[in-house]
Amino acid sequence: MITIKLSFTAEFPRVRFQCTLCGECCRRYWIPVTHIDVARIARYTGLRPREFVALFPKDMAAQWDEPLIKLSNGEYYLILKKRLDGTCIFNKWVDGKLICSVHEVKPYVCRYYPFIYWLEGGVIKFEVYDKALNYCPGLNRGSYATFKVEVKSMPEVVKAKREFKEFVERWNNMVRSGAVRGTLEEFLNYLEETVSQLQLGQ
Repeated sequence: MITIKLSFTAEFPRVRFQCTLCGECCRRYWIPVTHIDVARIARYTGLRPREFVALFPKDMAAQWDEPLIKLSNGEYYLILKKRLDGTCIFNKWVDGKLICSVHEVKPYVCRYYPFIYWLEGGVIKFEVYDKALNYCPGLNRGSYATFKVEVKSMPEVVKAKREFKEFVERWNNMVRSGAVRGTLEEFLNYLEETVSQLQLGQ
């Protein structure tokens, strides 16, 4: 295990990784997003958020470390839409490879795959996602991962996740108080209004 000191401490495994651009992670998993991910993608593509996001029922998901959005008919996670063939809505085929068409602004969770992270006592710890161990062809290829990009972006990611939790809690409080009926249309309006007002740093 290697440790780096910045404004916080980060620990990560010594592992080789080189993305092969197979695109299978984009097909295999549902991609949870924050409202900040949504804002970046909307501005990059010119699409309205409702054109590329969806709500995934809690009852159909494993336990995700993401805030749950309350609607009148249940609880949901905010995700990117998929096509009928299972690929992410932003995947495109280029020379036989499944390429991300929003790579420059891809969601936070996509930036780290096949690695995951968590906070423990002020230390940010990275590990290989256990479900990727025998699946991701990029593992054990190329040079040892340095995690420089991941570590550098971590304060931004932690801040975004905190703000997303606050964003969801504001909505959930409106549902609980009866200020809104808790319909999908109302949530999408809330999301789009919030996204349109966000000031994003580049």
